[in-house]
Amino acid sequence: MDPLVDEKIILTVSRSFVDYFEEALQIKAWREAYGPSLNEGICFESLTKLPFEGELNGSFYFAMDGYTRMKLLPVIANTFKLETIEKGMADSILGEFANQIGFRILNEFDDAGYRFQVLPPESLNHKVELVELEKQRQYIVIFFIEDKENRKYLGRCHVIVV
Repeated sequence: MDPLVDEKIILTVSRSFVDYFEEALQIKAWREAYGPSLNEGICFESLTKLPFEGELNGSFYFAMDGYTRMKLLPVIANTFKLETIEKGMADSILGEFANQIGFRILNEFDDAGYRFQVLPPESLNHKVELVELEKQRQYIVIFFIEDKENRKYLGRCHVIVV
């Protein structure tokens, strides 16, 4: 793939993620680090895979540790107007969260002339997802999440593009 397209992917993912957090959740997401990765696998306490296909085939992975999931889940649920979170609902809520961010990212690519279709999200919590480095490239963008209004540190989110 073209290095300019790779850079466009990172910038688009970063901007879309930050914008979604500010507009939908009213919290700040700061891009802390980003770049290519040679990890042979992906494994997090909370990991949602959002595959896409079209002119490019791949997946977005939305990952966070348990602390971030615990702090962020009530904020996300509140955005979806859920007053209580039943046991087992967390993965559905995070799947819909990943869907909304993923659609925002892919709409940006659509505006740039790339055509993609999003497939249903998959929950891969505590599972290792292998990355075939011979066939795929991997980029990681790490975001620092904070609620400035309430002065709370909410953790870090990782967006991994394969």
